[in-house]
Amino acid sequence: MDQASPHALPFDRYRELLDREYRILADLVPATLDLPVPACPGWTGEDLARHTAIVFLHKAETIRTGERPSHGWPPVSIGSLPAPALLTHSFTSLTDQLDRHRPEDPAETFVPWDQTVGFWIRRLTHETAIHRVDLQDAAGGGATRLDPDLTVDGIDEVLTVMLVRSRPDRTASGAVVRLETGGHSWDVRLDPEQVRITRDATANGHPTVRTDPEGLLLWLWGRAAQPDPPSAAVPELRARLARAL
Repeated sequence: MDQASPHALPFDRYRELLDREYRILADLVPATLDLPVPACPGWTGEDLARHTAIVFLHKAETIRTGERPSHGWPPVSIGSLPAPALLTHSFTSLTDQLDRHRPEDPAETFVPWDQTVGFWIRRLTHETAIHRVDLQDAAGGGATRLDPDLTVDGIDEVLTVMLVRSRPDRTASGAVVRLETGGHSWDVRLDPEQVRITRDATANGHPTVRTDPEGLLLWLWGRAAQPDPPSAAVPELRARLARAL
């Protein structure tokens, strides 16, 4: 999907939220290193922290060079760092590069329509927020509410950036699922060759999921139960998205 999102936030707002979500996540790491992460079966908090750190470091290098690193990645040396130290090092490397570049500067991404640093600012803010929720779930203390504007943008991002790049599925039904929340809607057509998204279309009788924005976002990411009402096309949408994430 090659059009700018009407839900996208100003880049300085993404940076504020990235810093906020990172601080919460980083504070949770020491106490969750050995705890299982329910959203990531087989992972502990340490696994999630290391995964997040490597993502940060990879994107820092991508922004620094304009291209994704391909050889000798990840660096062998990072394996010797404790997870909290590695996370701190990686986030510092990332924010250093973000502060040295403008959002419009070129950087390789996985979507053809946006090859800019700004893409990674948005993507990593959402990535960090979801993994923060994961660690809070592991800690068992309940998750801090997501920023409302970031939540609606996150729904749009996971649909129009992540889902649309899912692989073709010859068994796809071609059904349309309508998602409604916070005064916005997305019609998701599950065609075999490509998923197609239409924003804010007129309601047309398709199976419709209505829930609060945070509940919808977390369900799309596999972090919450399927909203009502049930429909055969709803789990099909979620299964196709799971293969794209």
